[in-house]
Amino acid sequence: MASADLRDELICSICLHIYTDPVTLRCGHNFCQTCIANLMDIQEEAGVYTCPECREDLQERPVLRKNTALSNITQRFHSLQLSPEEANSVCVYCMPSQVPAVICCQHCKAFLCDHHLQFHSKSPKHVSSEPTTSLEYRKCSVHQKVLEFFCPVDAACLCATCKQDCELNGHHTQSLDDVAKSQKETLRKVLEKLSFKSERAEEKIQSLKRHDMKIQAQARSLIRRLNTMKIEVQVLVNKVQSDVSRQAEHVTLSVSDLVKDLEIEMDVLYSKMDHVWQLREIIDPILVLQKSEESYFYDIETEDDEHDKETYALGDLDEGRILQTLHVGLSSVMNIVQKSNDHNDPTDLLLDINTASNNLHIAKDLKTISWSEERQNRPEMPQRFQTYQVLSINSFSSGRHHWEVEMSRSSGWVVGVCYPSIERKGELSVIGSSSKSWGLWGFKDMFFMRHDCKHTHLHHNVSCHRVRIDLDYEAGQLAFYEMGDPIRHLHTFTATFTEPLHAAFWVRGVKNREYRECTVRIRGYEKVM
Repeated sequence: MASADLRDELICSICLHIYTDPVTLRCGHNFCQTCIANLMDIQEEAGVYTCPECREDLQERPVLRKNTALSNITQRFHSLQLSPEEANSVCVYCMPSQVPAVICCQHCKAFLCDHHLQFHSKSPKHVSSEPTTSLEYRKCSVHQKVLEFFCPVDAACLCATCKQDCELNGHHTQSLDDVAKSQKETLRKVLEKLSFKSERAEEKIQSLKRHDMKIQAQARSLIRRLNTMKIEVQVLVNKVQSDVSRQAEHVTLSVSDLVKDLEIEMDVLYSKMDHVWQLREIIDPILVLQKSEESYFYDIETEDDEHDKETYALGDLDEGRILQTLHVGLSSVMNIVQKSNDHNDPTDLLLDINTASNNLHIAKDLKTISWSEERQNRPEMPQRFQTYQVLSINSFSSGRHHWEVEMSRSSGWVVGVCYPSIERKGELSVIGSSSKSWGLWGFKDMFFMRHDCKHTHLHHNVSCHRVRIDLDYEAGQLAFYEMGDPIRHLHTFTATFTEPLHAAFWVRGVKNREYRECTVRIRGYEKVM
């Protein structure tokens, strides 16, 4: 209540807040210096000066005198009104300026800044602590004295009186500062152990992540090898099936020829059988003998002996040759798979049919792409493009590489590179339409570079039917050259590559148009050592 009454006496009648730098007029009324000065500026325009409190007329603008006593009272009042947190953070001798305190004296129960700390007593009784420490927690609840000691047996903080009682019981006491230092040393060691364990855990996490990335890369490698093997094995099976069919057809033709010969021979035999049958029907013995001598009866007996001895060489399927073809073919397949296994040092640039759009035809050599009006019946996969696009099996995450691409003269195409995380459908999946791909676009006689939907047109005369692409991964450079006479530099992209890169190809034709025949072929690949 007293605090509220005091507050009412410290209110400026102009701003209705507690005085700030209070000044006094001749009539004895007090105001904030800023408030009364602003009011006098307004009255000056009217040429009349009056006290806003008592309305006393003043002949001229009054001189404002600082009310020192009232100013001190307001400062003390401000300090009393500070919250515990604010009081614990500012120097008591600098209020209301609120200069941050650096220590709290437990004996004086005061918070001091650096300046006033220099003049403070250095006596051991004046125990200091951090300014944020509440004074109530530093007092003994029984004797209301500052806590200065610690009993390890009772695990309790003690004041001087408690210390005497504790030592009478045979307990050894220690200074709070010494105990705190020892505890901080223990905490430092605990922190070192925790930091070491944290570092080890972080190393294990990174190791597990690297292992996971390695496993994922191995899985992708095996899938690519299996896909390559599947294609090559299918080609081999088709070849062996064709070989078996040819051998079976050859045997069938031989059998057919022999059957025809035997059928002719049977006709002759039936004719002879009729003749013999007629001889057997003759009754006259003399006539039987005469007719038999005139016939080829004895020749028939001779021919029977010859036919009994004849063996027909009809032939069988050459299983040995078929197995040899399979053996050689499988060895070739394994060589191809082995070549495509090393992604860091590939020996050839091959297309990944599992990424190919169903509107693209991929040749058996995995190097030629052509647009097709008929959809291919490939299985749906997450990595398959819905647009007219395909990626290479190979990926490049280091080193320098270059390859050449040849395009049909009447076509619409895009060649370049992209990250494996590129979208597989929609506008952002097309080469150059996002920050994840870079490419050279060609439509009949118009050519331009594209990355992140930004175009760079090639205005000079360009044919671009054969292009060389140079990739320097570490340098972050992707260059395109027109392979003519002479070789002409088209454009160089500069970037900081953050993922492995795949060669990317987009091919599109238009029905019933001049450039409906769209073909892109990989002509060669080389890794620069």
